[in-house]
Amino acid sequence: MKALRLATAALGLTLLSGCVTDPGYSPMDASKNKFYGYTDALNGAGGYTIRVALPEGVQDPRSAFAHWERRAAELCGPAGYRKQVHTARRNMLMMPGYSPTGFSYEVIGDAYCTDPSVLRTEPAAPVEAPVEAAAPAAN
Repeated sequence: MKALRLATAALGLTLLSGCVTDPGYSPMDASKNKFYGYTDALNGAGGYTIRVALPEGVQDPRSAFAHWERRAAELCGPAGYRKQVHTARRNMLMMPGYSPTGFSYEVIGDAYCTDPSVLRTEPAAPVEAPVEAAAPAAN
């Protein structure tokens, strides 16, 4: 009986240890079911808007800030950047009849590169030809 309890406890700890690790530094990709990581996009003010989301189970919630800083450094290069983090939150999962539970850590902010020449240029959206009104059919 004692061996069964010990084995159950070991299994439980093994399963829980997988829940508290950082999922790693990688981009989000919904097509691959990767909902944690980072995304970035050019903003209209000459910089990048970077979003990092990590699951609740990470051992250190400051990992989200570390991932944000790493992505900003990759985008802006060795010249550096000026940062403006405007959102840092712990998202909660709310379900009727249950207590709210932690869901994820999220950091969103803007990085303005010291050297603006490193900003990538996004391809322009394709221009669609205007749809012409169909002429009424002659009977």
